[in-house]
Amino acid sequence: MRLLLLGAMALLLAACATVSGGHIPPSAFEFHDFVSEQGPEPGGWKIAQVNILLSRVSRRRPLQTWCDVEVGVPIINWKRSISNVVAQKRASEAADAAAQMVLRGPETVSVLACQQFREEMLRLLKKSLDGVKVTKFYTQGLEPKSFPDD
Repeated sequence: MRLLLLGAMALLLAACATVSGGHIPPSAFEFHDFVSEQGPEPGGWKIAQVNILLSRVSRRRPLQTWCDVEVGVPIINWKRSISNVVAQKRASEAADAAAQMVLRGPETVSVLACQQFREEMLRLLKKSLDGVKVTKFYTQGLEPKSFPDD
Protein backbone atom coordinates (compact mmCIF):
# COMPACT_ATOMS: atom_id res chain seq x y z
CA MET A 1 0.00 0.00 0.00
CA ARG A 2 2.78 2.41 0.95
CA LEU A 3 4.63 1.69 -2.30
CA LEU A 4 1.45 2.31 -4.29
CA LEU A 5 0.94 5.65 -2.53
CA LEU A 6 4.55 6.72 -3.25
CA GLY A 7 4.15 5.73 -6.90
CA ALA A 8 0.95 7.75 -7.21
CA MET A 9 2.63 10.78 -5.63
CA ALA A 10 5.58 10.49 -8.03
CA LEU A 11 3.23 10.38 -11.04
CA LEU A 12 1.30 13.37 -9.76
CA LEU A 13 4.49 15.37 -9.23
CA ALA A 14 5.79 14.40 -12.67
CA ALA A 15 2.53 15.50 -14.29
CA CYS A 16 2.22 18.85 -12.49
CA ALA A 17 5.69 19.89 -11.38
CA THR A 18 7.31 23.05 -12.58
CA VAL A 19 10.99 23.40 -11.80
CA SER A 20 13.02 26.60 -11.96
CA GLY A 21 16.01 27.79 -10.03
CA GLY A 22 19.47 29.18 -10.19
CA HIS A 23 21.36 32.28 -9.25
CA ILE A 24 22.81 34.85 -11.61
CA PRO A 25 26.10 35.96 -10.02
CA PRO A 26 27.26 39.58 -9.93
CA SER A 27 30.23 38.62 -12.13
CA ALA A 28 27.80 37.95 -15.01
CA PHE A 29 27.31 41.72 -15.22
CA GLU A 30 30.64 43.02 -16.50
CA PHE A 31 30.28 46.79 -16.68
CA HIS A 32 32.31 48.85 -19.14
CA ASP A 33 32.60 52.63 -19.12
CA PHE A 34 30.89 53.75 -22.29
CA VAL A 35 30.67 57.50 -21.87
CA SER A 36 33.50 59.00 -19.84
CA GLU A 37 32.82 61.09 -16.78
CA GLN A 38 35.07 63.93 -17.94
CA GLY A 39 33.84 67.47 -17.60
CA PRO A 40 32.77 69.78 -14.80
CA GLU A 41 29.38 68.13 -14.17
CA PRO A 42 28.66 64.65 -12.74
CA GLY A 43 28.06 62.14 -15.50
CA GLY A 44 29.37 59.18 -17.42
CA TRP A 45 27.71 55.92 -18.30
CA LYS A 46 28.62 52.25 -17.85
CA ILE A 47 27.01 49.31 -19.60
CA ALA A 48 26.83 45.54 -19.11
CA GLN A 49 25.43 43.16 -21.72
CA VAL A 50 24.43 39.64 -20.73
CA ASN A 51 22.60 36.84 -22.54
CA ILE A 52 20.61 35.15 -19.77
CA LEU A 53 19.00 31.74 -20.16
CA LEU A 54 15.52 31.58 -18.69
CA SER A 55 14.45 27.98 -18.38
CA ARG A 56 11.40 26.35 -16.82
CA VAL A 57 10.85 22.59 -16.80
CA SER A 58 7.13 21.97 -16.94
CA ARG A 59 4.84 19.70 -18.89
CA ARG A 60 2.18 22.37 -19.33
CA ARG A 61 4.25 25.57 -19.35
CA PRO A 62 7.77 24.80 -20.60
CA LEU A 63 10.04 27.70 -21.36
CA GLN A 64 13.62 27.94 -22.54
CA THR A 65 14.88 31.18 -24.05
CA TRP A 66 17.97 33.32 -24.16
CA CYS A 67 17.24 36.93 -23.21
CA ASP A 68 19.62 39.69 -24.24
CA VAL A 69 19.81 42.21 -21.41
CA GLU A 70 21.66 45.52 -21.50
CA VAL A 71 21.97 47.31 -18.15
CA GLY A 72 23.03 50.96 -18.29
CA VAL A 73 24.06 52.74 -15.09
CA PRO A 74 25.30 56.31 -14.61
CA ILE A 75 28.87 56.42 -13.36
CA ILE A 76 27.85 59.37 -11.21
CA ASN A 77 24.22 60.32 -10.74
CA TRP A 78 22.96 63.44 -9.01
CA LYS A 79 23.23 61.68 -5.63
CA ARG A 80 26.56 59.81 -5.70
CA SER A 81 29.14 57.78 -7.57
CA ILE A 82 28.06 54.22 -8.44
CA SER A 83 30.85 51.65 -8.30
CA ASN A 84 31.00 48.57 -10.53
CA VAL A 85 30.70 46.36 -7.45
CA VAL A 86 27.46 48.03 -6.37
CA ALA A 87 26.07 48.00 -9.93
CA GLN A 88 26.93 44.30 -10.32
CA LYS A 89 25.39 43.33 -6.97
CA ARG A 90 22.16 45.25 -7.61
CA ALA A 91 21.88 43.90 -11.19
CA SER A 92 22.41 40.34 -9.95
CA GLU A 93 19.75 40.68 -7.24
CA ALA A 94 17.26 42.23 -9.65
CA ALA A 95 17.94 39.57 -12.31
CA ASP A 96 17.39 36.76 -9.80
CA ALA A 97 14.10 38.23 -8.58
CA ALA A 98 12.90 39.04 -12.12
CA ALA A 99 13.72 35.52 -13.33
CA GLN A 100 11.77 33.97 -10.46
CA MET A 101 8.77 36.20 -11.21
CA VAL A 102 8.77 35.33 -14.92
CA LEU A 103 9.39 31.62 -14.38
CA ARG A 104 6.57 31.34 -11.83
CA GLY A 105 4.18 33.00 -14.26
CA PRO A 106 2.18 31.48 -17.10
CA GLU A 107 4.18 32.93 -20.03
CA THR A 108 5.45 30.39 -22.57
CA VAL A 109 6.24 32.74 -25.49
CA SER A 110 9.97 33.51 -25.50
CA VAL A 111 9.84 37.12 -26.67
CA LEU A 112 7.14 38.01 -24.12
CA ALA A 113 9.01 36.26 -21.30
CA CYS A 114 12.16 38.27 -22.13
CA GLN A 115 10.18 41.50 -22.26
CA GLN A 116 8.62 40.76 -18.85
CA PHE A 117 12.05 39.86 -17.47
CA ARG A 118 13.60 43.16 -18.60
CA GLU A 119 10.62 45.21 -17.34
CA GLU A 120 10.69 43.55 -13.92
CA MET A 121 14.45 43.89 -13.67
CA LEU A 122 14.16 47.62 -14.47
CA ARG A 123 11.37 48.09 -11.92
CA LEU A 124 13.50 46.48 -9.21
CA LEU A 125 16.72 48.30 -10.13
CA LYS A 126 15.03 51.71 -10.13
CA LYS A 127 14.48 51.26 -6.38
CA SER A 128 18.21 51.40 -5.67
CA LEU A 129 19.96 52.94 -8.71
CA ASP A 130 18.76 56.31 -9.95
CA GLY A 131 18.99 56.69 -13.72
CA VAL A 132 19.35 52.97 -14.52
CA LYS A 133 18.15 51.55 -17.86
CA VAL A 134 17.39 47.94 -18.80
CA THR A 135 16.81 47.10 -22.46
CA LYS A 136 17.62 44.55 -25.09
CA PHE A 137 21.09 44.96 -26.65
CA TYR A 138 21.47 48.38 -28.29
CA THR A 139 25.05 49.45 -27.70
CA GLN A 140 27.53 48.36 -30.37
CA GLY A 141 31.13 47.38 -29.69
CA LEU A 142 30.73 45.47 -26.42
CA GLU A 143 31.32 41.75 -26.07
CA PRO A 144 28.27 40.32 -24.26
CA LYS A 145 28.68 37.73 -21.54
CA SER A 146 26.40 34.70 -21.27
CA PHE A 147 24.85 33.13 -18.20
CA PRO A 148 25.24 30.30 -17.91
CA ASP A 149 28.44 30.31 -19.95
CA ASP A 150 28.15 28.73 -23.39
